[in-house]
Amino acid sequence: MKKYAVEARRVEILEATCAVVIQRGFAGTRIADVAKRLNVSNSLIHYHFDSKEALLAAAFEYYARKDLSEMERDIELGQSATAQLWRLIESYVPEGSDDVEWMLWIDAWGEALRNPLMKSISQQLDEQSIGFLERVLRRGNETGEFNCDQPRISAMRITALIDGLAVQFAAHEGVVKRKELMRTLRTMAAFETGLSPDDIRDGKRSTRTTSVRTPMHNTTPAIGSPPTAITDAALRQLISLVADAQLRGDGATWIAQLTPMAEIVMPDGSSAKGTEQLIDVFAKHFVSDRWTLQSPELVVFLADEPSGTATGRITVTERFQRRNGALGSRIATLHDRYERTALGWLLAARRYEVLD
Repeated sequence: MKKYAVEARRVEILEATCAVVIQRGFAGTRIADVAKRLNVSNSLIHYHFDSKEALLAAAFEYYARKDLSEMERDIELGQSATAQLWRLIESYVPEGSDDVEWMLWIDAWGEALRNPLMKSISQQLDEQSIGFLERVLRRGNETGEFNCDQPRISAMRITALIDGLAVQFAAHEGVVKRKELMRTLRTMAAFETGLSPDDIRDGKRSTRTTSVRTPMHNTTPAIGSPPTAITDAALRQLISLVADAQLRGDGATWIAQLTPMAEIVMPDGSSAKGTEQLIDVFAKHFVSDRWTLQSPELVVFLADEPSGTATGRITVTERFQRRNGALGSRIATLHDRYERTALGWLLAARRYEVLD
């Protein structure tokens, strides 16, 4: 109980110090001001903190770590790395020129030039902020959302831009408008991740449903929105790898592009699901022929980026040669479903529809 009471009093002092600092700034805050706010003696403050410098450093750390914890909880609500990145940027940026939290950070940077304790804590907190961004950028690389060559360096550049613009925005009213600031950060984030500025968003918006006029033989509505540039490239690479494996009769590479429970419906109506059945399908339909060349003519993708799913409608011309030397060709539409995994985008389902 005594230990709890001591810790509770310490927190009480830190909160009171933060309140005084917000009013007076670090340089203008005295231990007497904190004691007066709590209606206690100066000696009680000195009992918990050796000096004014130690008190100010501890108060800033207490306030900033609460701020960073709330920020971390908020970004974890983002379903995709793209959503987490935008939530993180929005969390960093001041709400206005009277943003109390940002005024405290700006003042702390100045105090860090004179107070070694503040300097050490300020550096740790800045590194933690960069670490948040780096973690999100690495996650985006793993999920296939981002193409970020140096996540650590990119995180530092984004953070530096936020800090510089935020100081102008928070300290100099009217110099930078928040809308302009956010547009600049969106552009910077897009540059660092290989996306377009319009791709950098929370993902909380409901994806739009696109009704596409389709022939009667395909009545399944297409749901989603056009994929980001990096997702589009990843999906095109995926269908190319599948087609290349079919042409070369490479069953191992073909299977590696499919999810473990992928399902395929072939032109003759036969279907297979799961790795073992799909290996048999590959042997029957692709290895049995000398070669099968599948050339995409029309490719349409729709994606739900936050959930990591996408669909594809690929119209292909297939040319093939049987073992007896006979040549043949057909036009078909591949109705695909894709899933984003730790290994990247994989084919989860495919239905062949022969048109001619």
